[in-house]
Amino acid sequence: MEAMEGREAVSTVAGLGQGRSAPSALSDNPQAMLTVVVEVERAPGSGPEETCHPTFLLEGPNSIRLLQMGTLETQEQCVTFDRVLHSEAAQEAEQELLAQVQSQLGSVGRGYSVGLLLWGRETEAPRLVPQLLQMLFEEVLSLGGSDPVLHTLSLVQLSPSGRTRDLLSPGAKNLSVLDVAPLGLVVEDASEIEVSDSKAASELYLQATGVESRACSLLTVTVCRPAPHPSEGAGTQSMWRGALRILQLPGALDCPLLQVLAGKVAGEEVEGSLHWIVSWLLEGNNYCGLLLRLGSQGSSLSLLQAALLGAAGRRMQVKQVRPTLWDAAEEARARRAGLKNLRLGLLGDTLSDGRLNQLGRALRELQVVKAWSQRLGNWMRKGVKAEAVGLLEPQQVTNSAASHSPVAGRTSLGPGPQKHSLRDSEEQAQQAPDVALQFFLAQAQRQRLREQQQIWIQEELKHLKQEEEEAAGDQVKGLVAGEEAAQERQRWHREQKVLRLQLEALQAERDTAEQDLLALYDLHVQATRARTCHVLQVFRTWRRLWEEQTMTSEQHHRSLLAGILQDSINLAAQNQELQAQNQQLQQAQTRPGAVMLDRCPGEKSGDQESFRGSFLSPHS
Repeated sequence: MEAMEGREAVSTVAGLGQGRSAPSALSDNPQAMLTVVVEVERAPGSGPEETCHPTFLLEGPNSIRLLQMGTLETQEQCVTFDRVLHSEAAQEAEQELLAQVQSQLGSVGRGYSVGLLLWGRETEAPRLVPQLLQMLFEEVLSLGGSDPVLHTLSLVQLSPSGRTRDLLSPGAKNLSVLDVAPLGLVVEDASEIEVSDSKAASELYLQATGVESRACSLLTVTVCRPAPHPSEGAGTQSMWRGALRILQLPGALDCPLLQVLAGKVAGEEVEGSLHWIVSWLLEGNNYCGLLLRLGSQGSSLSLLQAALLGAAGRRMQVKQVRPTLWDAAEEARARRAGLKNLRLGLLGDTLSDGRLNQLGRALRELQVVKAWSQRLGNWMRKGVKAEAVGLLEPQQVTNSAASHSPVAGRTSLGPGPQKHSLRDSEEQAQQAPDVALQFFLAQAQRQRLREQQQIWIQEELKHLKQEEEEAAGDQVKGLVAGEEAAQERQRWHREQKVLRLQLEALQAERDTAEQDLLALYDLHVQATRARTCHVLQVFRTWRRLWEEQTMTSEQHHRSLLAGILQDSINLAAQNQELQAQNQQLQQAQTRPGAVMLDRCPGEKSGDQESFRGSFLSPHS
């Protein structure tokens, strides 16, 4: 089957990723085998003997021997699994499955995927899935490294009729399950909730499955980590993408899991159906494990025995499992290029259902890849923003301290070159493009283009109708059959022409929208850079003015201090001179017979006036 063959191959990106850097723990043994743990209920009234079910006989911890229905004669088939347990040891069976898949869960953080199928456990307490989530997060955390890790969770309810409902978004119904390379099994338009740890994931799961615990559900936990390849350059966005998928099915004997294991629907699976999903998990590019609970269901025991034989046979098969390394943006660009080629092919060839279906499928896969590309881009930008905030915190503290400085409070913007630089930065900020205005202009332009396309299509339809009327008037009235065939051909030609015109209009509108988006992005970048330059220019100007004001104040204070020191020195010298004169006068008065003569009265009064003036004028 082509679908099953396609699942064995991984995308080119993933294959190259494995060649560059495969995980050491798994590159030595890239082959995988199916893990099967079986739990058998005891039949009513059975004792502690080995027979635990009317059709099974347990032989040791790993084998079951099938019995003929209605007899005690054993068949020759003896099936062997990884572990076989009694139903009284339900928790032991869960622990055995956890031990079997622990190493596989550890590989999810390195790009590998794991699929687990649980059958017949709807009556058990919901403890196994939270334990699996806890083990997954612990194993991913044990890988170490400083790179951030993105964990997302999605949960959908599946029905045998093919309808899929999103349990995390109750309004989303009739979803589709697709196989998109290199992502693998994805649910189109399903909610992907980012979870930080196992506790948040378990709470989200238990809250969503509280009412629908007995329904068939598919839980997907995706783990994305940047690939450590410095040689690829700083612009690379390659990431390891691993996933844990848990499919829980009720214990009905007409379950799709039993039918697929028994080989009843080989080659008949329809994409998106339960049989197809089970086959994908068993045969796809992932490690796989089964936990089966064999109860005393009362019918289709032959199907159950055939399913056990099929599980034992699949357990012995070996398949290759490869990690997924991909670049979301590059994958989206490649798919856009392929889609463009498909459109060009449709415009040149006759339309057919196969080509239209191929185009529709390519569009759906592109939407899935674009959604993941946007999710990863938003997550990476959020991480870069958090790092930038952490780096800017010390600078913000310094700027805050400077803004509260007492000198800064007295700073004034005086005339000079600083004023011109501020005016230039303000003009630069005002000249930044108005992104909102450009957006509305682009929206109006797209609306006008859409109206022009509609008018063009209506004119073409009128022209085709006129041609049909002219052709109908020229036909021979007796050829009724020929008229009907001609009308059928004309109708087909008209529909083909309309579809082609609609495709061209949609393509033109999409190309215009992409160009507008790129232009708006460039305008946004320009506006952001202009505002950033304006803020930086204002800050630099303020800092320069603050430094100049500080230097001017310091020089003024230094000059005042120097003048005060010089006045003090002069006063001290004059004080010493006056003290010496006083001493001479006192000595002259104490001499015997000394006569006080005022030989220079003018000089004495001048000295007194000079002494008095020195106190009145310190700067003399």
